[in-house]
Formats: sequence, C-alpha cells, structure tokens
Amino acid sequence: MKHLTRRQKRALKAKVKELVVELAAGIGCGLVIGGLFIGAFMFDTYEPPSPPEHYGQIEYCWVWWDIDDYEAMMAEREEYLRAEQESEQAFYNAVLNAQVEQNMGTTISKTGIGSMDWDADEAYMLAKIAMAEAEGEDTEGKALVILTVLNRVWSDNFPNTIKEVIEEENAFTSYTNGRYDRVEPNEDCYRALEMVQVQHWDESHGALYFERTTDEDTWHSTHLKELFKHGNHTFYTEK
Repeated sequence: MKHLTRRQKRALKAKVKELVVELAAGIGCGLVIGGLFIGAFMFDTYEPPSPPEHYGQIEYCWVWWDIDDYEAMMAEREEYLRAEQESEQAFYNAVLNAQVEQNMGTTISKTGIGSMDWDADEAYMLAKIAMAEAEGEDTEGKALVILTVLNRVWSDNFPNTIKEVIEEENAFTSYTNGRYDRVEPNEDCYRALEMVQVQHWDESHGALYFERTTDEDTWHSTHLKELFKHGNHTFYTEK
C-alpha cells in the first residue's frame, strides 16, 4: 500500500472539505426550495372569486327564482290561464249554441219578445254593446241594453238588423266615441245575453232609448216617455 506524502494528505483533505461544503450547500438549497413549495401549498391565500349575486336564478316580477321553482311556477300559471280560457270559451259556446224554446217569437212578457234568430257575429255585437254601454252595471243592466237594441230591431221605426241598429248614426254614444271598438265583452255580458236568449228574460217594457240618469233636462227627458230607472240608466220609449 502506497503511503501519501504530507502534501498529498493536505490536498486530499482540502478536496474532501470542498466536496462537503458543496454537498451541504446543495442540500441547503434543496431544503429552501422544498420549503417554499410546501409553504406555498400550506399557506396559499388565493381564493376563487365568489359567484355573482343571484347566480343561477331568474328574475320575474321583481322576484328572483331558482330555475326549478321558476319553471314550476310558469307551468302552473300556464295551466291556470288555459283552464280559465277554456271555461270562458265553454260559457260563450253554451250561449251561442243554446236552443230557443218552442215559444220563441211568441209573446213572453208584457212587451213581447220577437225573433231571436241571430248568428254568432250578431251575438258578439250584442255582448259588445252591453260591455261598451253598461260595463259597470249588473247583469240585468247589461241585459236591458241588449233588449233596447233588440226592441229597435223589432220596431218598424228603426233598422231591422242588429248591426244596422248599433251602427246607426248617433244611436249609441259608445259607438260614436269609439269605446265600442275598444272593449271586449266579459263573462257577465254573455250571461246577460243568455238571460235574454235562453231564459227569455225581458223587463225592458219595450224601451227604445236609455241614457245615464241625471237631474238635468235632456233631449230624452223632454221628448220621450220615461219608463223606469235601473242602475245608472233611465229607459224611455216614444210618447
């Protein structure tokens, strides 16, 4: 075995020391980097952004709804509207399709009731004039407006169709001022029509005119014979 000289021993010792220092530095650097990675995972302060307010909701009528609740509510609303429309249509059809009894066209009351042979369009016109002239009246008040139109149709002094009577110049205020064109008859108007057509109700006493009741003198009150008052209307016939 070869013995190292003193100089060789010192050189080897220095080399070993240099290697130890480099190794320690490398280990220390690794530990620092590893610590940084561990700290980054352990003490990560990043927080994902919060979702916006009402995320996943739908606004309807100033209320925020969860999607499932909104869809259920809308389905329920559509079902309600459909049922309501079907009910109104069924009532309307029942009125239009009602069979006139055998005594149709014969004397039914003190004033008598004439032929009720009108079609669906004319029935709509009668309900529409009732709405235009007597929306705020009760069912009988609407029926009296319808009967006033019919009394004119059955009279020799007026046109002989429902359309012509309603559209006659200055005959009805609601037709002259355009209200007749703007309104749509409600269920109560068709109920009033049913009273006249099916039940043969007639308490009009042959009325050919009506106006809103007032204490002032009017053309109606000075030129016609007053028959009766009902609701907000006064009914007249020729003197």
